Amino acid sequence: MVEITKGSRVRILRQESYWFNKIGNVISVEKDEAIRYPVVVRFEAVNYSGTNTNNFSLAELTVVED
Repeated sequence: MVEITKGSRVRILRQESYWFNKIGNVISVEKDEAIRYPVVVRFEAVNYSGTNTNNFSLAELTVVED
């Protein structure tokens, strides 16, 4: 399994997310295990409220190999 780090390209697996099955870039990964959604992902497209970033858990992401 490939580790998710800053700069990784990831696919979103959270089905209720606006960006489900879309690819985004990891902006930061928190190391504190007490944080529920430690990974910040930025997308090129904006959602219905005009944002292009969101937090996800490690289980909701898969790394995309280029």
